[in-house]
Amino acid sequence: MDRINTIRCAREVGLEICSGAIFGIGEGIDDRIDLAFTLKMLDVDVVPLNFLHPISGTPLENHIPLTPMEALKIISVFRFVLPDKEIKIAGGRERNLRDLQSWMFYAGANSTMIGNYLTTTGRKVEDDFQMIKDLGLKF
Repeated sequence: MDRINTIRCAREVGLEICSGAIFGIGEGIDDRIDLAFTLKMLDVDVVPLNFLHPISGTPLENHIPLTPMEALKIISVFRFVLPDKEIKIAGGRERNLRDLQSWMFYAGANSTMIGNYLTTTGRKVEDDFQMIKDLGLKF
């Protein structure tokens, strides 16, 4: 509840809100849907969707990454619930979407993070730029 109150206070003073989640950490479908509708109720501006990239030595090191189709379903649900918000795909996309990374845009993503993340490396920037060009999208 503290996080929800923080978002409400930030919204009240005119700040734009960026709030999302990491998926593949043991949450269920109901948890994902509840989050989508909570973010809708809070009227967030940007929704970063991250996918667990298990790292050795961490409590979730043995979690199996989501399948590409499961990750795409998550993106699609968030697009459906939040049709006018920016859906940004970030951490873990390389590991979870694998060869279907370009499909994130067809599933409903507006943007993606490129380069490296806080604790993991991403794809080469050139590869992401080429993917965007191949899709006929603009930077």
